Amino acid sequence: MRLQSLSPGLFIAVGCTLGWLAADAQDETARPRGITRIDRTVLPPPTPAFEGRIGLNYKESTPDFSPAMPVIAPQGAPNILIVALDDVGYGQLGCYGGPIDTPNIDKLAARGLRYNNFHTTALCSPSRGALLTGRNHHAIGLAAITEAATGFPGNYGSIPKSAATIAETLKQNGYNTMAFGKWHLAPYTAYTAAGPFDRWPLGMGFEKFYGFLGGETDQWAPLLLQDNHFIETPTRPGYHLTEDLVDRTIAGIRDQQQANTGRPFFAYLALGACHAPLHAPKESIAKYRGKFDHGWDKVREETFERQKKLGIVPKDTVLPPANPGVQAWADLTSDQRKVYCRLQEVFAGFLDHADHQLGRVFAALDEMGIGDDTLVMLVSDNGASQEGLQNGTLNTDRYRNYFPDTVEEMLKKLGDAGGPSTDPHYPMGWAMAGNSPLKRWKQDTHAGGNTNPLIVSWPAKIKDGGAIRNQYYHLVDFVPTILEVTRLPAPTAVNGVKQMPLHGVSMASTFTDAKAKTRKHSQYYEMLGSRAIWADGWTAVTWHRKDTPWEEDRWELYYTDVDFTEANDLAAKHPEKLKELIALWESEAKSYNVFPLDDRRYERVADPTRPVAAIPKKQYVYYPGTSILHPLAAPQILGVEHTITAHVAIPEEGAEGVLACSGGEFGGWTLFLKDARFHYVQNYLKLEQFAISSAEALPAGKHTLGVHVTPTDKHLKPDYFICNAALSVNGKLVGELKGMKVAGQYSAITGYGLLIGRNTGTPVSDEYKAPFAFTGKLDKVTIEPRKP
Repeated sequence: MRLQSLSPGLFIAVGCTLGWLAADAQDETARPRGITRIDRTVLPPPTPAFEGRIGLNYKESTPDFSPAMPVIAPQGAPNILIVALDDVGYGQLGCYGGPIDTPNIDKLAARGLRYNNFHTTALCSPSRGALLTGRNHHAIGLAAITEAATGFPGNYGSIPKSAATIAETLKQNGYNTMAFGKWHLAPYTAYTAAGPFDRWPLGMGFEKFYGFLGGETDQWAPLLLQDNHFIETPTRPGYHLTEDLVDRTIAGIRDQQQANTGRPFFAYLALGACHAPLHAPKESIAKYRGKFDHGWDKVREETFERQKKLGIVPKDTVLPPANPGVQAWADLTSDQRKVYCRLQEVFAGFLDHADHQLGRVFAALDEMGIGDDTLVMLVSDNGASQEGLQNGTLNTDRYRNYFPDTVEEMLKKLGDAGGPSTDPHYPMGWAMAGNSPLKRWKQDTHAGGNTNPLIVSWPAKIKDGGAIRNQYYHLVDFVPTILEVTRLPAPTAVNGVKQMPLHGVSMASTFTDAKAKTRKHSQYYEMLGSRAIWADGWTAVTWHRKDTPWEEDRWELYYTDVDFTEANDLAAKHPEKLKELIALWESEAKSYNVFPLDDRRYERVADPTRPVAAIPKKQYVYYPGTSILHPLAAPQILGVEHTITAHVAIPEEGAEGVLACSGGEFGGWTLFLKDARFHYVQNYLKLEQFAISSAEALPAGKHTLGVHVTPTDKHLKPDYFICNAALSVNGKLVGELKGMKVAGQYSAITGYGLLIGRNTGTPVSDEYKAPFAFTGKLDKVTIEPRKP
């Protein structure tokens, strides 16, 4: 059978000349009933006209259900599962030569394809936006993570309606759509129980969602959402988020399949693994005890040798020198080696554990009999992360406040690393090894930042399982590829909004043809001021040092068709080629909203001049039993003079519990009652807890309990404020504290913000265990920030 196009997007099956894209022979009686003869270029498609006949009564009439039936997907459209790993580098998976056991991902590769020249944007939100929309990340307002929005078109931190996601397109073409795990595509101002929800998953084409909104979350005590509402943090013994997400994914697919509608599904599973915090079960970490004692330099070399043997990199590939800033393993002290090895063991356990859980998803597809007909695409969002800096950390909020852990501090708590009482990240030396054999890492535009594993499995169509593809492709190419294999057109309008063109190209030809040439001719890159461009085998790239003049950046030139690791800089030899590529980069940058360049990092997130969700008010009122309010969506009170007041009633038998809090075990503040006394605690990055308590017990009855915080000084790098605090009961001063340290930010990425009447997640204070819900009557809590 072939397909004849009567008008753009209107296809009628009359024969087939599409080769492997053709629909398989199928019993028409098994086809779902619905609308097929439609123009799919405008979504939603117009409702068909009634073509029955209406007489005086039903016996004289002919029904036509078509106008009331759902749109169905093109015949043969596959189920689709996208698995997005987080911060997993080029050289960390076993099937890419890595030192960590990933047998289930390796098995997926063995029945599919590994791409060794696949590229991302080098950062979380931008990569996810490119993957789901098929557009370059600046063009959709995602120059950086959503929390770092700056108010320019290329970095609004909000995907425009003119860039509908593939989920929206598939949903309106007969697919069921579901997402699980990390989202990180909602504007930070939408991190509230009042939304707006149009950039949450259900507003972007997914019918179901279970996961977390921001860039990271505690794997042991996550801040979770289901569909359009926050839910309580799970507290069952042994809980781990990866296991939960996999359970939900399997259940979601089973629900969809047992409905027996014949509709295909699109599932998007975005794990928190292996983004910080690195959290893994003890047994997963113990498996790697001692495995990395020979250090990152040797591990990098060993990975490189395996990659050559596997054919992941060409045999004549050159291993570049170590990345700048990474100490040679031989020069480290014994204490440094001990700490650094343990943190790498934690990372390895995290990835190993994630692989085991993913194996359950892949097995479930086979058990349901749909594994062969499901297109699975597994990818990571950027290179391995150097954000742990030289030493790594047991508290990521410390490096966000420019106050990283010392080796001596971590040595005392090393036995807890990876467990619930830590918030770890590994040192940058291990990120270098994890990106073997490529230069640099996450956030950079050299290959180590934007070159990632991609595994594609589709046994019904891919017949050379285990093969390697070396064509150059990018995340923006996912959407065009999915549209081709589902035989759907790119919509020109979605929900009444004209769509910007797709910026990617389809890579579907490589599924069956190892020699198919890439359809790409160029791809630009920009991340935090660093820039690069690839064009027909050549790459120009410059790394920008933060806070230095842009004109001092030095461009490098590589012929990456033969120089896989960017080891041979040809800038001096081919200045005209370099000039040509720089001009092309500038042209692309202007086309896709890259300017203005911005090299700020955490300063963007902490910028007090940006708008927040809460409108300016003299007094904000909050109530118990309500949802958590993200730190970036709540009134900004860190380093600002303010008063917090709780209006309570204590019964005759007494009461205890949290009145209001923000943050968690790794930093924040809390107001609570315990032992009949009123307490305020400022947890400064788990380094010191500044506490005030009322001396006398509070009697039964109504009380107004308050704390007034006044900043007296500000310190930069590390970022903190010096503040005084005054505690009051019914307007009477009952305690004072001077010289209290308050961090510049708490939980800005994890999202543990303002919560009333309980402490979800991890406890801010050592004085209680979460959730420590208030047992008396709490009418309301007010916050009154004073304008500077």
